[in-house]
Amino acid sequence: MKRQALTSAAPMAFFLENYAAANGRSSQWASPIVHVIAMPAYLLRALFCGLAIMLALGCPTVAAEDASAKEIYEATQNLVFQIRVIDVASGDKYSIGSGFLVSADGYLATNFHVVASFVYEPHKYRLEYELQDGSTGALSLLATDVVNDLALLVTGKSSPEFLPLAMTRISKGDRIYSMGNPRDLGMTIIEGTYNGLVEESRLQKILFSGSLNPGMSGGPALDAKGEVVGINVSKAGEQISFLVPVSHLAKLIKDNASILVTRDHRSEITAALLAEQEQFYRALLDSTPTPKPMGSIQVPGKLLESLNCWGHTVDEEYNHFQAVHQHCKSEDQIYVSDSLYVGDFYYDYELISTEELNRFQFYHLLESFFDHGAFSNINDKDLVTDIQCYSDVVRVNQANWKISTCLRGYREHEGLYDASMAMVSIDFNDIAAVIKMGATGVSAENALAVFKHIAGAVSWTR
Repeated sequence: MKRQALTSAAPMAFFLENYAAANGRSSQWASPIVHVIAMPAYLLRALFCGLAIMLALGCPTVAAEDASAKEIYEATQNLVFQIRVIDVASGDKYSIGSGFLVSADGYLATNFHVVASFVYEPHKYRLEYELQDGSTGALSLLATDVVNDLALLVTGKSSPEFLPLAMTRISKGDRIYSMGNPRDLGMTIIEGTYNGLVEESRLQKILFSGSLNPGMSGGPALDAKGEVVGINVSKAGEQISFLVPVSHLAKLIKDNASILVTRDHRSEITAALLAEQEQFYRALLDSTPTPKPMGSIQVPGKLLESLNCWGHTVDEEYNHFQAVHQHCKSEDQIYVSDSLYVGDFYYDYELISTEELNRFQFYHLLESFFDHGAFSNINDKDLVTDIQCYSDVVRVNQANWKISTCLRGYREHEGLYDASMAMVSIDFNDIAAVIKMGATGVSAENALAVFKHIAGAVSWTR
């Protein structure tokens, strides 16, 4: 097999061209569509509603600066609804969430994942809301923000009151109040603590020390003045919950409030995912890898602050080898549907050495480490193409590596792929490095560029 430097684009170009041809795809991807629309007057009211003008503009009033949960609940309970996805054939609830009024024109905010079933199968489901008194009404979908897990719905009815969006910052330790309908048990309010944005995160999320439960997704989190500071989205354990910052909802409203035409939500979801991954991987590619020593090899360290890195060593005597590991990954995933999550990114280093195994035993050991692992972000294999892989022996920084790269495309989101690469050094009989990288929901060009960026920063020091 011909050997060549990694700086040559031949293996990557060959793989891209053959993969595109095999799947009937062009090497060009559509650019995201961006709508810039003037903000109507009623939204200016929603966004900048202050205490001095609340009564005049229809915003609910909370009496005290340090209001109790009871006072906030009484002032806002009629503005928070249960959101229902109804199975058309049976007429029964398929799934539930929460939502809240954000404008006098009857616009509701909720999570994208609450209404995703309707987005993908509008012939099978319909949307409705339920009020505290048990009355219901139809909903239509106006806009989505799949990256930040938000959706904007329309009731078709005007409302004299709605929840204002907070324009002032709150501090760590401030009390905030989450509202929603957990497990279809009725509207509740949960008191907790604001703990700022989650650190080392690809996506912005507020850390909330309160216990969100299923059914509360899409409900508001309010400050002591009854203003929205976040939107309920998920939990990670007892008293560890996450909120979408209200700034993302404000942008969604601003960008979409005057669009009342039929939307191609699927295309907009694909465009949003392509734009997000382009931003993330462009920042990664613009980074300068800082060399990190691992024994007799140097590898790139932490490439972005949003990544989380860990390490450990395996050195049991019965293994007859030692392995030093470092694992770096993004901890965020973007919900696309019940069957598809994207946003995974990781790179792993393993330095394996032995003083007891002969060259044949050591090579056999390396074979057991040289694999791609399985993607776990998809539950329905019909959503993706077959995995296509390309292997070669490549010379990187005066060392020889066996490299294997694999891609599979998304059938319903053209231009997005799952990608992985595994590489193992093959120059020494007693020490070797195994490097693995992977990404989900990434363009093929960005995946291969990032793999090359990391691999090109690896060098031996022995």
